[in-house]
Amino acid sequence: MTEHTYLRTHDLAAEHLLIDLGEAVTELHGLVPDSQDRSAVTLVKQGGLSVVLTHLHAGGTLAEHSAPGATTVQVLDGHVRIRVGDDTIEVPAGRLVAFDARVRHSVEALEDSVLLLTLAQAPA
Repeated sequence: MTEHTYLRTHDLAAEHLLIDLGEAVTELHGLVPDSQDRSAVTLVKQGGLSVVLTHLHAGGTLAEHSAPGATTVQVLDGHVRIRVGDDTIEVPAGRLVAFDARVRHSVEALEDSVLLLTLAQAPA
């Protein structure tokens, strides 16, 4: 199998970086063993910004956590349930949820799902 550049961490070496998310998702699916409930790859890590492509098998979770900076969870494929305190948010494909810094939340895949997570550096 030919290794593609999409499944490596990308540092911005120029003014921009173009990533084919469709290709990255296809390759990520090929790397997720059935024995693991999730897999992830960092697509961009630069200047306080991280973009992470994550696959969760149905029933897989991201346990309750918070990030020091603002965060987004974009569902590219599938359907997840996000818990924030006492609130539960159903998030199907095509939706994005944004969190302020230090907001505790958890994510559960209701079906096989692909997420694009964006994490910003903590405010100064």
